Amino acid sequence: MSSIERISTRIVALPLDEPIKHPFMGARTQKATMIVEVHTSDGATGLGYASIESLRLLRAVQLMIQELEVALKGVDAARRAFIYDRMWNMTVDVLHDGASNLALAAIDMALWDWCGKQAKMPLWKMLGGFRDKLPAYASWQLWRHHDLKRLEKDAGEFAAAGYKGMKLRMGNRPLAEDLERARLVRKTVGDNVEIMVDALWGCSAHEGALMARGLGELNYTWLEEPVREGDFAGLAKVRAEQALPIAAGERISRVAQIEQLVPCIDHAILDVVHLGGITQWLRAATALDTHNLPISAHAHPYVHMHLLAAVRNGAWIEFMPWMEAIFNDPPVPVDGFIHMKDKPGLGLELNEAAMKRFSVAG
Repeated sequence: MSSIERISTRIVALPLDEPIKHPFMGARTQKATMIVEVHTSDGATGLGYASIESLRLLRAVQLMIQELEVALKGVDAARRAFIYDRMWNMTVDVLHDGASNLALAAIDMALWDWCGKQAKMPLWKMLGGFRDKLPAYASWQLWRHHDLKRLEKDAGEFAAAGYKGMKLRMGNRPLAEDLERARLVRKTVGDNVEIMVDALWGCSAHEGALMARGLGELNYTWLEEPVREGDFAGLAKVRAEQALPIAAGERISRVAQIEQLVPCIDHAILDVVHLGGITQWLRAATALDTHNLPISAHAHPYVHMHLLAAVRNGAWIEFMPWMEAIFNDPPVPVDGFIHMKDKPGLGLELNEAAMKRFSVAG
């Protein structure tokens, strides 16, 4: 038996190349990331992480992990289901719809990575190995605050780099302006590139329906998160237009919420960190598979690539290069695809020089 000896945490602040303007969160300037390592009695280590915008809020997650460490010391690291249940019960007082999910996710992720390394198998094969490559869409530009000239430039560069898909953000401006932007991007990349739109919960159900009609006429791939988070009735109204596929689910934090989500969507978007880890993500994926619904990922490509490659209904990887700096030889799309490798576990190796450079004290 290899038991858990300790759980270490390190926080880094990864600067973005330029601020991303958000309608209610201000200008995002960094990716605050906590690296979590589970150390076991045999000298092995499993790696997980959680990322949010605020360093102060990430400190709360760090404190929860330190509290969970006490309860997990000495437990057989291979008993993932038992460990998950213990962590769930330990965090019941702070509920399971926020910071506690991030804490559980980072530890759970590290345990799965550890198990893959013990088995000498990459996680995507250990979990099923349905496919060995995934289409990736570019998702770190085409923001709502970019002007038409900038949209044209970045969309053209994504297409030239071989991406088969890209994401445009819309909402928070008059619909006529948004559709003008959508027409420009479609004209720039042509008809053979998939274009996803994320409305970032910015529409009423009526506004979302109008947006869906306009995007459907432009042969867009999906409209994502058109209405306020948690407004399943509004989401269902937008889907009822049948103008183009409706995608949502990145803020789902409990597997039980899948039941509410399914009637409202054509394409699920899951986030392994928001759901509370790989254990919960796999349960959600199974529920979606029974409805024959495809699943794509929200952010965290280095983890989601394993999960989406493993399951039958896996679809698109949302690719953002924001965490490349802290890993040695991180996965990157080639000709628009992430090609799966045979490195054990998550296949991630920390760049210690970069970790030191971006480290946040405290």
